[in-house]
Formats: sequence, C-alpha cells, structure tokens
Amino acid sequence: MIYFFIIDLFFAGMFYSLVRTFGMFMTFGVLFLAQIFLKWVIQQFFIKRYKVIIYGNNKNKEKIMRTLIENVQYEYVGFVSEEKKEREEYMGNINSLEEVIEKKKIDKIIIAVDQLNDVELDALINFKINGVEVITYKEFNEQIDQKIDISYINKTWLLESIGFEILHNTTQQKIKRLFDIVFSVILLIVTIPIFLITAVLIKLLSKGSILFKQKRLGLKNREFEIIKFRSMKIHDKKDYSKYADEDDPRITKFGKFIRKTRIDELPQLFCILKGDMSFVGPRPEWDELCYEYMKKIPYYNMRHLIKPGITGWAQVMYPYGISADDAYKKLEYDLYYMKHQDLMFDLKIIFRTVKIVLFAKGL
Repeated sequence: MIYFFIIDLFFAGMFYSLVRTFGMFMTFGVLFLAQIFLKWVIQQFFIKRYKVIIYGNNKNKEKIMRTLIENVQYEYVGFVSEEKKEREEYMGNINSLEEVIEKKKIDKIIIAVDQLNDVELDALINFKINGVEVITYKEFNEQIDQKIDISYINKTWLLESIGFEILHNTTQQKIKRLFDIVFSVILLIVTIPIFLITAVLIKLLSKGSILFKQKRLGLKNREFEIIKFRSMKIHDKKDYSKYADEDDPRITKFGKFIRKTRIDELPQLFCILKGDMSFVGPRPEWDELCYEYMKKIPYYNMRHLIKPGITGWAQVMYPYGISADDAYKKLEYDLYYMKHQDLMFDLKIIFRTVKIVLFAKGL
C-alpha cells in the first residue's frame, strides 16, 4: 500500500509542476483509494481460497495452522488426528477424512506428521489420485516461506527432490545465457552516462582507484575477479572485519549512495559478458569467506553449482548479511531459487530488485 501512495504522490508532483493546479493531488488521492479498494475486491472475489485440512496434531500442526489463518489464499477448516481431541477444529480420524473432504469440499491436505502407517498411506494416496492435493508440512513450508529449510536436507532428499532443472536442462541454460548477454549489452549502452559521472566523482571525492577488484568463487568453485565501483576508502585489510555493514567507517559518503542505489554493481555487467556471472543467481562471495562457510554450513557448496548473479532470490528476500548465520539463512533462499528457477522467476527477481533500488532500500 505504501508503494501505491509513493508512486501516486510522485506522479502527482510531476503533473503539478506542469499544470500548477492542486486539483491534481485530489485526483491522485482518489486514484490511491481506488487502488486500495480494487486490491480488496480482487482478494475477496477473484483470488481462490483453498480449503485446507491438516492431518496430524503436533507442533508442526500448530505452525501450519497459524500460517493458514494469516494467509488470504487459504481457509483453514480443521485437523484430523488418530488421537481424539476435544477441540472445535477437530474433525475426526483417518476413517472420517473422506466424509470431511466431501462435506467441506477440501482442496488440500497437509500432512503434519513424519511417519504414516499403511492404512494412512493408502487412504491419503486414494485422496491424491482422486483430485485432492496432498503435501507434507515440509513442502508446505517451502511454498509459503519460499526457501528450503536446510535442516530437512539429506542424501535421500537430494536424490528424490524434483526441480533443479537449471543444473541439467541445457536448453534452459542457453536461454538464460542469451538473456544475460542481450540484457547486459542494453544496460551498458543505457548507463554509459552513469558510468562516466560515477567514475569522475569517485576520483574527485576520494583517493584511490575508480574500480574495486576482488577474487570471488563462481561456478564449480572456480575463482574469478569481480569488478565494482570503489565505495570505500583505501585501508589496511588487517585492521578491519571481513564484513562491511551499513555504518562501516570505510565507506565514503558517495560510496553509501552508490551502494544503496546499486550503481557500484554496474561494472559487473562485464563479468556477465565474460561468462563469469549471470544477472540472477547466488551472490558471489569473497573466496576467503566461502572456504570458511563450506566448513561451517552444510550443503553450502551447492550454491556453486550455478553461476553467481548481480541480484538473486536471497538478495531480494533477506537483508545484507554480515555473519555465518546470515550466510546460512541466505543459502536457504539460494537453494529454493536453484530448485524452481525459470525465466519467469528470473524476471520476478529483477522486478523486485528494481523496486528495491527505486525506493532506495539497498540489498
């Protein structure tokens, strides 16, 4: 909603500068209220609400229930459990499930338990082949959180999990590469004035080179040199942390601006053309940090199965990280991206990145 307001106010200000009438602000105020009303109408009448029942009664069920209640896409109907519970939303046991599905017109069953006996399996499989979506709580959490909980991952999961087409679909890989080349060439042409102005200001406002270069780990753990506009003062690396937070004294005033607006990332377009990077992918981390994370974080090396990107799902979903714990959480988003990557997902990430840059949130 705040985005609608800011965008409407921006255009109202632009039109006011042309026509000089305060009536423009009233017009855009009406449009703002109309947008809110239209969004409410769409949510209430056009977005299908899936009726959901939970199978099982444990801590997983409580978390799923809260998520369902908070999400406008779902209508929580109740739960079925082999242990009878005197609660309002208790709908019976496995033998009652068919009647509940027919009576309540259930669309989805979420399994909250880890182990099922043969009777339960047969019943749930029957519902699945007859049109009711049946998923585990792990799959549901992945859908809702749009990340993969690393604690769920093991060798069996890696073997059986569907998706990850980006790792083996050569056609999809070629399309992604073509998109990278075309889009980076267009951006390089469009941003030539920004390149020149930024280079001049960096040189005038602080001592040191215009560009910052550093070794990063990329596809298949190959080292490559990343190029960015320098946003920090020249300093002795031994005297500072390996991480740079927002208030880091090394960052220049102009450096804060180009980091916030992502202008410092523009030289990485040459890394894309060279083939070391992609537009969308896991963030390319400093090689020294990567080797540390590989020792501390399980499955961290999986993120190097694809090319790193200027932007990515982890970058738009999680704030800038300065610790191994942050790297762990961002890996969950990187793995989700790798599992579900396609062109539409890449475009979604790019649009989110543009929105973040326009509203100066940084990444």
